[in-house]
Amino acid sequence: MKTKILSLLFVPLFFTGCASIIDGGSKSVHINSNPEGAKVTISNKSGREICVQTTPAIVTLERSSGYFRGEDYKIVFEQAGYYSYETHIKSTIDGWYFGNIIFGGPIGILIVDPATGDMFTLAPRDLNFNLVSSAIPLTPDGLKAAELKANPVSIPKSRSANPRANK
Repeated sequence: MKTKILSLLFVPLFFTGCASIIDGGSKSVHINSNPEGAKVTISNKSGREICVQTTPAIVTLERSSGYFRGEDYKIVFEQAGYYSYETHIKSTIDGWYFGNIIFGGPIGILIVDPATGDMFTLAPRDLNFNLVSSAIPLTPDGLKAAELKANPVSIPKSRSANPRANK
């Protein structure tokens, strides 16, 4: 009797994937702009328009475009008086997918997580962009420099070679 009960408890583990259990489903992405109120158009990698929102926005996006295929969304910001800006939200392998090595087995690795798209996660999940004013005409290189200045990439501070300076 105990064996039957234990087997009934463990059978579902053989028909699920680790990423599906721990981190399954569509994912929300927060999209913000400065100034607020920018039109945001989201298209998938096949070019199909998924949605049009106004910032700030929270959108729910699928993580895959098919079996073993991650999705890549093109995000375009537009607002009168500012240069338009294009960026991407991409699917990357979800770390929980590798839990199938221990828990989900071949069914999780080869069937469940790839079929549900849960083997992927989206990055970035928080998208914040400072739009650049179009009051001053800029060349493409000048615009790229202005965008980098308005949206600096944060780089972790390196630790000093002197251990006493790190205290």
